[in-house]
Amino acid sequence: MDFDCGVMLMDILKQIIELDKAAAARVEALREEQARKLEESGRAAADANEKLIADEQAKLEEFRSTQQKALDEKQGGAEAAKAAEIKRLDDIFAENREKWSAEIIEKVTGV
Repeated sequence: MDFDCGVMLMDILKQIIELDKAAAARVEALREEQARKLEESGRAAADANEKLIADEQAKLEEFRSTQQKALDEKQGGAEAAKAAEIKRLDDIFAENREKWSAEIIEKVTGV
């Protein structure tokens, strides 16, 4: 009986060792799956972040473009107003040139 008892103990130990190896394999598989899922979620977060950055850069570029267009229009209006004012002053000068020249000469020379 001692022999049978020893064989049974050996069989039980073998089963325990096999179960332990199977459990270790399952734990390793779970660790690998966890690592894969972390990597995937990290990639997904990075992709989402890149998309957010690209969207914000597009919005910024659109804002810059709109602001530049408004500035160009404002400057164009200012240039047109400046040109109109220069023409108005040139017209006044052309109209009054001789009169003003005569007045200046008279005041300087007294004649």
